[in-house]
Amino acid sequence: MSFISKMAAMAILIASQMTPSVAQLPNTQVYAFDLGRDGAGFTFLKCKMLTAFNPYGYNNQPQWVNNNELYLAVQFPNDTNQTDIWSLSLINNVISRVTATPESEYSPTLMPDRRSISCVRVDAGRSPTQRLWTYPLDRSSTGKDLLSLHPNVGYHCWLSDKKLALFMVDGSNNYLKLVNSEDQSSIQLTSGIGRSLARMNDGKLAYVHKQTAQQWVIKTLDPQSYSGTVISETVVGSEDFALLSDGTFLMGQGAKMYAMYPSDPQKQWREVADLSQFGVINIKRLAVSREGDRIAIVNDMTRR
Repeated sequence: MSFISKMAAMAILIASQMTPSVAQLPNTQVYAFDLGRDGAGFTFLKCKMLTAFNPYGYNNQPQWVNNNELYLAVQFPNDTNQTDIWSLSLINNVISRVTATPESEYSPTLMPDRRSISCVRVDAGRSPTQRLWTYPLDRSSTGKDLLSLHPNVGYHCWLSDKKLALFMVDGSNNYLKLVNSEDQSSIQLTSGIGRSLARMNDGKLAYVHKQTAQQWVIKTLDPQSYSGTVISETVVGSEDFALLSDGTFLMGQGAKMYAMYPSDPQKQWREVADLSQFGVINIKRLAVSREGDRIAIVNDMTRR
């Protein structure tokens, strides 16, 4: 039985008693491709639709734990108050639930020690607070609150063993904060940032700054001097990017994938793939494996 067939069979067990419904979160599906380089371009091969076990639900924020295992946030259609982290193995086709708490967890991120994940955990109750939590990969404990003095975390990125970049939720004025996880000291920086945060090879932060409603740019930030540099405008209307080890950026728009190469002095976006043939018609979040040869792509089914 193929991977997709096994996933579909599991969908019958998990979702047979569910009816498609409009949830608070969008209906998103995750696809995996083998990612190759073809001269100045890319190849997207061996497409696998990974989330047939939750065809009408929310499957998002993928993160490669290793080259063959993907973590993501999952919410089923009839469970609109509960989101958990799930693990998908591309080797033995095993799907398993990583967290099973009264709270909801989002944005699983491999920590620098590569033995734990950090994630955004939403407190249960009428006045939920979004906290940064950590869980061991071996599931030997129930985890712990990582930054108790910094609630309302939306997204995060590890810049070193102790320093993090945080997207802080503050109504319509979301902002960037740098925090030291050891003593929880922090500094508040730019407002109006996007949800994509990535560490560059030189230790700088790459992020999207929404300067106006129409002008979005990719910037870098030096975590030592706090100086920033504009790299390029984003692909129009897109805020999710993946950063490859050689400094190449990938962004999607609709079914098309675009690349911006570090060697290009003009920093122009170039179309490298049309994924509509695979059923991917609305590219959102991207995650590239550590080795750079696999990519997970979120397809937003609610916005066509």
